[in-house]
Amino acid sequence: MAFSDFMNKVRHWDMQAARWMMRHFYILFFEFVLVIIFFVFLFSTFRTIDVAHDAVKDNVMEQLLVQQATSTHIIIILMLLNSFWLLYMFNEIGRLRTILKDISFYQSRRKPNS
Repeated sequence: MAFSDFMNKVRHWDMQAARWMMRHFYILFFEFVLVIIFFVFLFSTFRTIDVAHDAVKDNVMEQLLVQQATSTHIIIILMLLNSFWLLYMFNEIGRLRTILKDISFYQSRRKPNS
């Protein structure tokens, strides 16, 4: 086995290990963290909306504070949904990158040595 063939195998196994770690650790970790944060803010928003029914109708300050809290929670939930989308896009970009690396790896092995 030539040194270049050995190094090609090492690069191939290194790419396989990096792909496995990226797919199974980082993406899942961030997905779990985002899901937990999303549900915390979702239930917090529901509680804030429930409090809105108990606010005194004559007190303008309480109504404004409840409306501001509800709007803030909705904005945070939308930002979390946006982060889910970005995480999905980064995952797809990573998959495309690994596919292109595999194509490049197999194409480099087919080139005749000069």
